[in-house]
Amino acid sequence: MELSNPTDDEALSRAEREALLGAMTPGDWERANSLARLAALGLADMSPDDLLQETLTDLLGMIRRWRRGVHPLVTLKLAMHSIASNARKKAANAPIDQYVTVSSGEEDAPDGRPQPVQALDALSPADFAEGREQLAWIEQVVKGDDDAELVLIAWAMGYRGSEARVETGLDAKQFDAARQRLLRKLKPVAAVRNTK
Repeated sequence: MELSNPTDDEALSRAEREALLGAMTPGDWERANSLARLAALGLADMSPDDLLQETLTDLLGMIRRWRRGVHPLVTLKLAMHSIASNARKKAANAPIDQYVTVSSGEEDAPDGRPQPVQALDALSPADFAEGREQLAWIEQVVKGDDDAELVLIAWAMGYRGSEARVETGLDAKQFDAARQRLLRKLKPVAAVRNTK
C-alpha cells in the first residue's frame, strides 16, 4: 500500500481531491466504473463497486497518493490496479483455494469415504501464468493511450461494435482511431498465440 506523505508538495490535499472528484462528469464516472470492472476481473471477494469504493475511501482518506497534475481517472486506475493486485496476492497466499470445491459429505462414495477435491477450473497453473504474462504485456503496450485502454476494457467486458463504443464514451471517430491503434499494438501477441 502506498502511503502518502503529508509534507509531499506533489500530493494533493483532501480538499483538492474532493474538488477534482466532484468535478468529474457522468461520463467520467462511467469510465471509472469500466476501469473498476476490468481491475476486479478474477477477484472473488471484491466486486467492481467494492473496489471503486475502497479506492475512493483510500484516496479521500489520504492513504493513497494523488500527485498534482494527474487526471482523476488515471489516479483511480492506478490505485484500483494496486488494490486489486494486493487482493490477488492475498488470495494466492491464502490457505484455502477459492477456486476449489470441497466435498460436503453428501456426495461421498457408498463406502463412506470422502471424494477427492474437484477443481472448478481445468486450466493449469502454467496456463494462468502465461495468461498473466500476456495481460501484463498488453497493459504495458496500451499504457498511456487512454482511449485504447477504454476500448480494451470494453472488449474485456464482452462488448463489441457500437456497444463497445457506447461503453467507452468515445465518439465514433475517436473510437475507430483508438480501436485501430489497439489492434496494431496487439498484433505481436496475436501472432504468438496463433503459433501455439
